[in-house]
Amino acid sequence: MKIWTGCLLVLAGFFSSAYTADWPQFCGPDRNNVSAETGLADRWPSSGPKVLWEVPVYNGYSGPAIRDGKAYLIDRNGENSLLRCLNMEDGSELWVCSFADPGEMTGKKYEGTRGTPTITETHAYLVTGYGQLVCVDLTTHEVKWAKNLLTEFNNPLHQFGVAQSPFIHGGLVLVSPHAEAAGVVAFDKVTGETVWTSPRIGAHAYVSPLVTTLCGREMVIASGSKEKPERGRNRGKDQEKPAAEARLGRLVGLSLEDGSILWEYSGWQCDGAIPAPTPIAGDRLFITGGYDAGSAMIQLEKTDAGFAVKELYKTEEVGAQLQQPIEVDGHLFIGSNSNNRKDGLACFSLDGKLKWRTKDIEGAPNFERGPFILADGKLILLDGESGFLYLVKADPSDYKELSSVKIVLEKDMAWAPLALSNGKLLLRDWNTMKCIELK
Repeated sequence: MKIWTGCLLVLAGFFSSAYTADWPQFCGPDRNNVSAETGLADRWPSSGPKVLWEVPVYNGYSGPAIRDGKAYLIDRNGENSLLRCLNMEDGSELWVCSFADPGEMTGKKYEGTRGTPTITETHAYLVTGYGQLVCVDLTTHEVKWAKNLLTEFNNPLHQFGVAQSPFIHGGLVLVSPHAEAAGVVAFDKVTGETVWTSPRIGAHAYVSPLVTTLCGREMVIASGSKEKPERGRNRGKDQEKPAAEARLGRLVGLSLEDGSILWEYSGWQCDGAIPAPTPIAGDRLFITGGYDAGSAMIQLEKTDAGFAVKELYKTEEVGAQLQQPIEVDGHLFIGSNSNNRKDGLACFSLDGKLKWRTKDIEGAPNFERGPFILADGKLILLDGESGFLYLVKADPSDYKELSSVKIVLEKDMAWAPLALSNGKLLLRDWNTMKCIELK
């Protein structure tokens, strides 16, 4: 099975650890939701895999990170945000770092924790749903430095808050405030001082930046949302703001040295961008979104003047609102669901052809907007609506379900990212996180 991860090999040395199967950041060690683990069970007993432990958590969607036998989770208690450190063996709390983080989201139905912490050998870096970027010392368990992404960059709190998972590259901490004056910001990892800010890349989004290599050059990849049309006082209720006033979002490549824009693409637009672009071999990027955005594939080309972007295709056949696609053997597995799209899991070739989707397969699940990862040739998927956990062979030729079991509450918005380490899967619903044995 061929899985392309070369673009993120820079992370391998930085996240090196005695635990070879760590999951130290959002979407895993290579930021692609792929685990190198083997030896996982091919099928589960009728009662399901063993639940090793479970712990209560605050409302929300924050995902766990795992390093050196410890799990880390962003949580909340009243007006304070927390970084909790749990023992992976039994779920016991080893320590907690609590810090003041007042705020209130107006989108009450979805108010809760967000983001996944990034864990290095010595520090944790996290962004709360209320815009605090925090560095926590793993020895003292105290805040080393903190920055407020809202006040620092004159950015109001969105109705659904902030969702960022910091990307560490060398001495930089990269996050996207998605502000008017700062699309992406690089902070000094040690001091928290601002190293550079990029120009605006779009309206509020939930896309975290990443670093990859395209056309032989390392660069930051980031994207923003299209500005939603506004209604004016003197317009009828059906008269929207002219297109010229509703600015477009951009997919950009940024210089790691100063945050300047190396190239940009605005041929694909999304009202609320969430999944990050997926790097594909051949200097390509696959982008997808909900809200009727569909998907697109672009290719970067080196020119005498710098870089040029070639749009390979756009498609309405697939579109993922929340979860990152996963590439396997020249195909993408895509959770093609959103507010008004119910395709289920889709298999899509890199050249833009739909192979299959569970919507068209009798008896197959939809998976709603639940998370999924790839390990040992199998997809592990959590249905965000039904609460069932599924084991599916990662076979582009057809949907091949191996096992399933009810694991979390039904209709509990189980959308938080998964994490896998040494055969132990961490998953959560709105108020409970569980550890599942998959070997």
